[in-house]
Amino acid sequence: MVTLLVIADDLSGHTPPFRNPPLVLTVLEIRYPEIAGGLTDDAVAAMKEAVRDSLPIMATQIEQQVDVAVEVPAPLQVTQRTAPRFCTRDQATALVVRHDALVLETTAYAGWVEHFRPLARQVVETLERICAPDGVLRIGLRYIDEIRVPNAGDEPEDWDGYINSQLLAAAAAELRPAGMNATAWQGRIQYQTEASYALTVRYGPQTVYAVDPEGPTRRKSVHPPGPYFLLDSDAFWTSEHEIPEFAADGILERCDRVHQAASDFFKIAVTDKLRAEVLDRSMDAPSTKDLT
Repeated sequence: MVTLLVIADDLSGHTPPFRNPPLVLTVLEIRYPEIAGGLTDDAVAAMKEAVRDSLPIMATQIEQQVDVAVEVPAPLQVTQRTAPRFCTRDQATALVVRHDALVLETTAYAGWVEHFRPLARQVVETLERICAPDGVLRIGLRYIDEIRVPNAGDEPEDWDGYINSQLLAAAAAELRPAGMNATAWQGRIQYQTEASYALTVRYGPQTVYAVDPEGPTRRKSVHPPGPYFLLDSDAFWTSEHEIPEFAADGILERCDRVHQAASDFFKIAVTDKLRAEVLDRSMDAPSTKDLT
């Protein structure tokens, strides 16, 4: 969900998309058993050619893996690996292909059906054809929203009416001992949505940014730093009893289901007032909050 979407038609039923979308990052991770021998130079070259039109820029990403011995004291073992990274020219969308997972992320989400799902299908079909992983272990779809309301500050009451009141309950006035003010809080909840599927959501008021504007996947528009309400939704499927084959149709069907869970939560978490005064407001028109 984190906004659960830069485009709001999938998440809120709105068409056209929000004028001021809260979604700042969307990440799809698909894990699979380690590819024997890793990615060969020929496989990387074939993948580069296959995604050239969508993700024309290729670079090498260096990653470190730290192994910790649990049973006996031992020095940390640090393994360094490289992975190809393909991105758009504006660096707002990127694909990293590791020996055991692919990660597709964007800060320029333009809808599930219209934009992100077709790109996910392209990269999954490409990996299936070139590397043929032995199966699929986990599919996770994460949405990070920074919900910013004009003039909102550090007080819990600033979010009243904009965020579902149930998500604000921890800082409600009746739960505060005399003389105490809630200055920060963060909630976390996990739902079992169906067998093998779950949704974890972190939420609460924050400051500055949830996603670094200077990160490798660049944000196309950045608000000035300040208070925001975080919705960080991670919907996922995991293989519990058997490892299904790595097949694009089956993977995309599971992606649709995790997307739906995140979308459903977002619809409940935000209010009509937030949609009208902030998300759907013309940039040239003051919000009701601006006038009070």
